[in-house]
Amino acid sequence: MIAKLIIDSRENSDLYSAVKSEATKLNLMTEKQWLEIGDYVFQDVCFEAKSTIDFLQSIINKRLWNQLDNMDRHYEHCFLIIHGSLHEAMNYPKYVNVNMTEQLITNKFYGAIGKISLDTDVKIFWVEGPRKAAKIMTTICKMRPIERNVIKPSLLKRITTDDLRINLLGTIKGVSEMKAQQLIDEFGSLMEIGEAGIKDITKIDGIGTKTAERIVDVLNSEDRVII
Repeated sequence: MIAKLIIDSRENSDLYSAVKSEATKLNLMTEKQWLEIGDYVFQDVCFEAKSTIDFLQSIINKRLWNQLDNMDRHYEHCFLIIHGSLHEAMNYPKYVNVNMTEQLITNKFYGAIGKISLDTDVKIFWVEGPRKAAKIMTTICKMRPIERNVIKPSLLKRITTDDLRINLLGTIKGVSEMKAQQLIDEFGSLMEIGEAGIKDITKIDGIGTKTAERIVDVLNSEDRVII
């Protein structure tokens, strides 16, 4: 079966038009469906796409964090695509009318990007407009089925503490040093983590189902594990 780029049925924006156009150029099949999670989905890849105005709104109402958490729990590869300028968000009447200063908007905007980058496994792209956003999304979809040599970081670069348990967990994809420490704090030992259920591990902030399954597989596998 040919994989399709699934587009949320509620999408009807400039980005949607750009994605359709770019998908046609790359011979990517598209289909509109109701999506509970994300705006665009291709196999195990999920995209949440927002204009800078929408991004700021989702920060203010805190809906963004639930959206990203749901993505991480259900998909292997998660992307947040932001398009537009910060100037557009700053001049949106809704925020001007509630007396949000430019400095406050800037702090919230960049602070959220920093938090996402440090505390989640979601990758962020911020581009100037829908056309570039569409190019990035469709290119990722086109490349996803292709077998590639994955660029792997040196194991030595991951050894950053004097706790070998933290270092070992840190070599698992999706587990940062902070998450590794949280796992140790919660379960006490590698053995306890390996024996824990997926639901228990996903109670750790920022660890989704896919990452939890990977942790359990690594700690319990009797076969060779490739990092």
